[in-house]
Amino acid sequence: MEEFVQEPKSSDALLQQLVGERRQEVEGLQQREAARIKDLNDRGSRKLKSLQDSLGEQFGDALKEAQTSDAEEAKKTKSRVEKQKEELVAAGRSVERLDEHPGFVYSNLAAPLTSGWITPYYATLHGSNGAIWWQGYNPGNFDLGDWASGGGSGLFGTGAASFTTYLDWWFYFRPDSTHFYGHNIYVPFYGFYIIYADDGFWDSKEAAARIDLSARGYQYNYKPQSTNSLFNVDSQNINVNDRFDGWRTMYYGDLLAGGDTAYLLVSASFYVYARGGGSHAEWDFSSGAANYVGVPWVYWS
Repeated sequence: MEEFVQEPKSSDALLQQLVGERRQEVEGLQQREAARIKDLNDRGSRKLKSLQDSLGEQFGDALKEAQTSDAEEAKKTKSRVEKQKEELVAAGRSVERLDEHPGFVYSNLAAPLTSGWITPYYATLHGSNGAIWWQGYNPGNFDLGDWASGGGSGLFGTGAASFTTYLDWWFYFRPDSTHFYGHNIYVPFYGFYIIYADDGFWDSKEAAARIDLSARGYQYNYKPQSTNSLFNVDSQNINVNDRFDGWRTMYYGDLLAGGDTAYLLVSASFYVYARGGGSHAEWDFSSGAANYVGVPWVYWS
């Protein structure tokens, strides 16, 4: 994916500060996750070597043979995933889309835009490899996806891989009076997931996928963060794939003062994890024109 970065305008000094602080936060999350996976692999590799050294010749050969079969399983998984993706992309073409405004779905609003409805002012799409793929004003639909494939036996946490994509939207508004404000957040998702792991006697395989939607306000200082889990599947024996379509919602509330600009950060994180040869987890909101993450709406009052 090509990188596109549009810095906040010089007049948006506060937004520029908030975007920079959020970027530092994401980098910290990325570094901690990379360190966690590396530590698991390092400790697991030492334990696996110790196990192989302690096993008799017969069991040691059986373990090595199982590791060879793990490599073969990885090739089969690649072919399986490609076929499943074709079917899920085709299924997405017939999914009904109501992206214009969530009011068409959740209420009897007479017009597509009413007082209190706002769309994102600024957005950042970044990944756990340190990249910023898109950053700028007036964001539209986003094509995004991530995947993780495991390796080896997976024993003791070895052969693990993970990735997280973060999509941040910034909203702003100016309340006219001081009181507690509620924010009803609506985000359209059109995509699919594939999760596969086949755990056996001589290995330890696992695959997981998760989407979290979070919100955090800012006015003079950061407000408490609220998080809603939209999808969370994790198993050592799993073979599931399906569409993930439609509006997802959450509620967020904070106390705001009248007359001063307030910001709202809405963030969607897409996490995948796989351990052991042949294990695979993937989110796809990009293949074909039918898959994307749409423009979110917020109704504040």
